[in-house]
Amino acid sequence: MSRVKVVTRSVQAQAASTAGRRSTYHHRDLRRALIDAALDLTLKQGPGTYKLADLCRVAGVSPAAPYRHFENLDQLIAAAALEGFALLEDKIAASFRGADWQARLKSCLGDYLDFIRTHPGHAVMMFHTRAQTVAEPDFNPTAPLDLPAPRNSTEAAVYDGWHAGNAIFARYAKGLATALADSPLAPALATHARAIETALALFTIMHGIAAQWLDRALPDDWLDRGGRKAFEKIVLPWALGVAAQVQAQRTAPPRP
Repeated sequence: MSRVKVVTRSVQAQAASTAGRRSTYHHRDLRRALIDAALDLTLKQGPGTYKLADLCRVAGVSPAAPYRHFENLDQLIAAAALEGFALLEDKIAASFRGADWQARLKSCLGDYLDFIRTHPGHAVMMFHTRAQTVAEPDFNPTAPLDLPAPRNSTEAAVYDGWHAGNAIFARYAKGLATALADSPLAPALATHARAIETALALFTIMHGIAAQWLDRALPDDWLDRGGRKAFEKIVLPWALGVAAQVQAQRTAPPRP
């Protein structure tokens, strides 16, 4: 996903919904109003294009108001990202439904794409917004994060988001291995290391589809009906290709 400047139908709907919520807050929930303002500007302008003062203007509050809840913009963005990870976790918890492996794989894709369509601002802030004051470690799905003790509330909030992202991916990989245990992909999920690699490959494909849609480079109908077209055109051929490759490796004669 590029530094998006997108106003899709879903984005417009979220912006309208956010505006409606703000009108009922009257800033009794200042924290919520500021996060909603960040979600709005992230979608309209792209991540990293605004300051706290810009959020104050959108939310209609004084420049000093954010400091009642946040040390700085990084902490606010981390709070929005953590909120997004919680929403995604709810989706993953109910995913992998269906009577056969293809249906379960399709539900995994459909649930992820539904999350992106429903929460596009969160998606951008979760995956494409970098903290200005905290250096992000390289992603390693095979090992837990080894982070120093946070020195302030901002670092603690950023670390919470990183931990949440890693935990969600681990849960997703485990769910995928269970859901596809009766599928032709089972050998590609047989060990923890292979399951992680296969899950990472599939997540990369799913997120690529979502990124194309967010950048308005993919028609809406690719995400309709649980992502049926995206599943049939992209994910299912990939899954069958992996299965064929695994089978070929298992039946190939040993090398001399």
